Amino acid sequence: MVEKVSFSRIVFNILNYGFMLLICIICVAPLWHVMMASVSNPRELMSSTGLLLKPAGEITFKGYQLVFKNNNILTGYINTLFYVAATTIIGTVLTIIAGFTISRENMKLKTPITIMILFTMIFGGGLIPTYMLIRSLGMIDHSIAVILPGVINAFYIIMMKSSFEQLPASYEESAKIDGAGPLTILVKILVPLVKSTIAIIVMFTIVQQWNSWFPASIYLTRRRDLWPLQLFMREILVQNDTGKILSGSDALSKADYTINLVKYCVTIVGTLPILCIYPFTQKHFVKGVTLGGVKG
Repeated sequence: MVEKVSFSRIVFNILNYGFMLLICIICVAPLWHVMMASVSNPRELMSSTGLLLKPAGEITFKGYQLVFKNNNILTGYINTLFYVAATTIIGTVLTIIAGFTISRENMKLKTPITIMILFTMIFGGGLIPTYMLIRSLGMIDHSIAVILPGVINAFYIIMMKSSFEQLPASYEESAKIDGAGPLTILVKILVPLVKSTIAIIVMFTIVQQWNSWFPASIYLTRRRDLWPLQLFMREILVQNDTGKILSGSDALSKADYTINLVKYCVTIVGTLPILCIYPFTQKHFVKGVTLGGVKG
């Protein structure tokens, strides 16, 4: 039986799809402009105005060649990948353990510990006490200063706790009858059931660490060799320090029009990895936040 679609439903669908299409265009247009500008002719790019729907002039990859010739960009990429991998792996493991621990009904001090974790979501120590703590621990100008402060997030612990609490108790009871211990129950039974939430935490951690530059700017002041990619990008885009970044390039690279092209290329180089990863994890977002992995 074919259901008749009402006029109000048709109007709603038109407005709904139209609004979503408008949002899509608003989000995609700046990215498309930067992509087209990054492969445009430098001279034509300087004289063009407004949104670029296609490359200005002949397509050229001169800007990308200049970017990847510089050791700072490659060093920043390597450092960023290391920081992202270390923070994601360590942080995810600690978050799973913490969420599992405070989700157990028979755990002593469960409520006080949960309140303490929630308290840190509202109140923080501030920049100066944090810096003094990092300095007193001897971590200034060491990569651990970038990794350790952001390795775990209170909000992610609460997400993990909620996911574990939504799982039926029968899973754990059955495993205990078969002789499984807490670690076996966690790794082999519960973790696969909350993989959507874990995927969310992993993706959020990757994006947060990939875009992070401020901790490195205050903790790694004398170690440029440990700077992440985003800090080098900030030096180019915000401080207009392209000449230093591209030191050693030919004289043409230091012309104003080529410097403008390089800024677009650096933006694409810094954001492309996240844009490639995001579509593969998007399907887990709503499911991971709202559900603990139980399929009804």
